[in-house]
Amino acid sequence: MLRLLGLLFFLLFTSSAQAQNGTIRGTVSSEGEAVAGANVTLVETQKGTSTDANGRFLLTNIEPGAYRLVVSAVGFARHQKKITVTKDTQQTLAIRLKRKVEELDQVVVTGTMRETYVKESPVKVSVINARRLQQGKTSSNIMDLIGSVNGLSTQLNCGVCGTNAIRINGVEGPNTAVLIDGMPLMGALASVYGLNGISPSVIDRVEVIKGPQSTLYGTQALGGVVNIITKNPANTPSFTADMYGKSTREGNLNLAASPQSERFRGFVSGDILRMQHYFDKNNDGFNDVPKRSRVALFGKGVVTGKKGEQIWSIATKLYDEERTGGVQAYSGDLRGSGEIYGESIYTRRVELLTEYRPRGLNQQLRISGALTYHDQDSYYGTEHYDARQGIVYGQATWDRQLTGTWKLLAGTTVRYQIYNDNTPATSEGTDRRFIPGVFAQSELSMGVVTLLGGLRLDHHTEHGLVTSPRLSAKYRPSERTTVRVSGGTGFRVVNVFTEDHAALTGSREVVFTEDLEPERSRSITASVEHIIYFGSNPMTIGMDGFYTRFSNKIIPDYDQDPNLIVYENLDGHSVTQGASISIEQNFTSIPLNYNAGFTLMDVFTSENNERKALTYAPGYMGNLGVTYRFQWGLSLDYTANLLGPKRMPDNYVEDFERDRWSPTYATHNLKLTKEFTDVNSTRGVGLEAYFSVENLFDYTQGSPLVDAATPFSPDFDTIYTWGPIVGRTLALGARLNLR
Repeated sequence: MLRLLGLLFFLLFTSSAQAQNGTIRGTVSSEGEAVAGANVTLVETQKGTSTDANGRFLLTNIEPGAYRLVVSAVGFARHQKKITVTKDTQQTLAIRLKRKVEELDQVVVTGTMRETYVKESPVKVSVINARRLQQGKTSSNIMDLIGSVNGLSTQLNCGVCGTNAIRINGVEGPNTAVLIDGMPLMGALASVYGLNGISPSVIDRVEVIKGPQSTLYGTQALGGVVNIITKNPANTPSFTADMYGKSTREGNLNLAASPQSERFRGFVSGDILRMQHYFDKNNDGFNDVPKRSRVALFGKGVVTGKKGEQIWSIATKLYDEERTGGVQAYSGDLRGSGEIYGESIYTRRVELLTEYRPRGLNQQLRISGALTYHDQDSYYGTEHYDARQGIVYGQATWDRQLTGTWKLLAGTTVRYQIYNDNTPATSEGTDRRFIPGVFAQSELSMGVVTLLGGLRLDHHTEHGLVTSPRLSAKYRPSERTTVRVSGGTGFRVVNVFTEDHAALTGSREVVFTEDLEPERSRSITASVEHIIYFGSNPMTIGMDGFYTRFSNKIIPDYDQDPNLIVYENLDGHSVTQGASISIEQNFTSIPLNYNAGFTLMDVFTSENNERKALTYAPGYMGNLGVTYRFQWGLSLDYTANLLGPKRMPDNYVEDFERDRWSPTYATHNLKLTKEFTDVNSTRGVGLEAYFSVENLFDYTQGSPLVDAATPFSPDFDTIYTWGPIVGRTLALGARLNLR
């Protein structure tokens, strides 16, 4: 394996001496502004690329002939152009796109595990590109940015060490399957801190599906799927440097290079973060945010065929982080101290992903696999948590167009997981899980109606054969309107100590009153998307409804005994239901676009005829993003997030006079970006500077700690978290791209 990796990195820095047939070079712009991330495709060859930050693209080694060039981008009308390529010549094109709001021409893969356009997918997929992901904020951590997606939020689970998780429509974080390039690598132990190591610098887009998706992605997908698609090496600049500093004294440096040859494209990125400043503005005696030192390395390579089709890809990520939180006198040298309280987490993680598409099969067969190793050595006060997890994952899919209207996708997966720690969870030895599975889905198009049905069978050693069916339907009576309905089931095996920080922090003893059964869910979702044309400024409106019923829900009970945390399956059910609306519009008369969303939720448990709101699930949430582009390469982003009241843990209400419900609040952010280079310049240099103000009005919740004065007592806890801990934050940065 090491020799193979060495060969790949050698290929990154070598170039083929073979002569090229023909080359197409060009720029994509709109109204004088570069269009970054536009898809450029030669339809007849499957050869394609994307524009860089300056709107440039390059297609090489094109055989002589006539082709149809298609350019598409979110917010713009698709552009088509017939071109003729001759041998040993280069064509230079200047393509100008017309603005439109409709995003239906964007390619997605998550909903059906095959590449398709948003408008064609029977399953609704929300797509967030890299530009929108960082709208209004500055961060090297995707967890700080995911709140820009309607219906998604991050829940801070620990006010000392900074544990957090993604919630979809209020459903707890572990119920969300987070994928990287379609591979389910981020569950269990990695869901605690592994997500914080994903830098936005390596992300091309994020695809989100709400509701159970266990038919395609197995366990962990009860609440939905967040698929992080990493950058295609063919679309990245040859060198990128991005550096910023914050008023919290957080500093970050990211360097990336994309060496390429005729048949190989590579992308290597390194990210270094350091934040060692202590500050306590809420006066609870603890650092408001943990100190962190982090190094993350990412590499990806793609081998292409003669016509530009992908044959083989391989990616690897290394992640090393040390974080420390607690009182000012605490440091890593005092780990496990019984006199000075602090929490110290050392995380080491390695990932390897690969995909092979055999030649001669028209990309129908895909074989992919992943290896991950995660090591976490943590101290929560005197509580030592030492855990290791290894995962081997393999998948093969066969995608076949049976007739002009009938598609079939079938596949098989194997997941082998090893987990061991020093808690009662593995007191009888290492936890080993071997989970083979098979799945199939059939898609039938009948004019304006498309039907999708699927079934998955997984075998778990402890729980036997598990079935996960789903059925989806799409009705598109016109280009303006799309209606979708989906139903399905979910299944998840829970590991308390890897998912619930409350089981580790403080001094309470953890008690299991029974053998925990897997959580299960049944769900139905419906959506309507409609385009309203206001002259040349069309608006897209989306409305969604969702209902999910969970059985065997595992919820910690703090009320039976003040010295215990009791875990057991809920003797009843839990429900997540609600509706959302989203609006998006790009103006052509003025250089302005905006997006807005609002989600209303009812998340509760029902046990012994008693209905109770689920803790930490907001009653509603909203988001707003606005971008205005001035002249001279200057743009201003404004974003806002609204969160409604959350029910807090009951045991803190009377004993510590805390509120049972958190207040409604909103946070606001501004970001100003200045581009210093002409987008149509042939120099190949892009330079921009940015300045952001996050939490503009300096809103914070106060201390998230309970009984902070006695951190070693049973009453001490770090999870009274419902809002921002850090107030107004300034950031200044610069980015350099070399084509």
